[in-house]
Amino acid sequence: MYGRAKVPTTPRVPDPEEADALVVERPVVVVRPSKPISWQRASRASLRSLTDGWGLSFTGFLIAFSGWGVWAAAGRGSIASPLTGLVFMLLVAVGVFALCRLLGYVVLTQMLNRRRLHARWAHLATGLFLTLGGISYFAKTRLVISTDEWIQGLWEWVNSLWERI
Repeated sequence: MYGRAKVPTTPRVPDPEEADALVVERPVVVVRPSKPISWQRASRASLRSLTDGWGLSFTGFLIAFSGWGVWAAAGRGSIASPLTGLVFMLLVAVGVFALCRLLGYVVLTQMLNRRRLHARWAHLATGLFLTLGGISYFAKTRLVISTDEWIQGLWEWVNSLWERI
């Protein structure tokens, strides 16, 4: 036989006189569960799976808001008209998120009989939509357009110098 040997041990039974001396009373410590902190994950599984990946949507929102802000400030007009454009873009972003979740439900849950564990792909699509919207707002500013025209003129001037050489 190979391996470790096992030696059976018998538990030591204390004498009844020693048993009274061994009993020590200890104070009872009650451990209360701590209150959830606001940055902790949500307690419900459905809410947790829906919010998983929200940073992608929020990053897209920040880029969209920044691009919109530069465009609205460059317009130097009233805020009412540009604000409706931002609200419309945010409503379309909510629709993109809902459509992605619906497609995920139909494809994963209904067709493939799988569980949806998170909403990261829907948040990614929403974040990309908002990012592209913010970039397009930024690209429409007069400063960017005039800078683009200036760079094109500079490029043509460099090409004309290059042809002379």
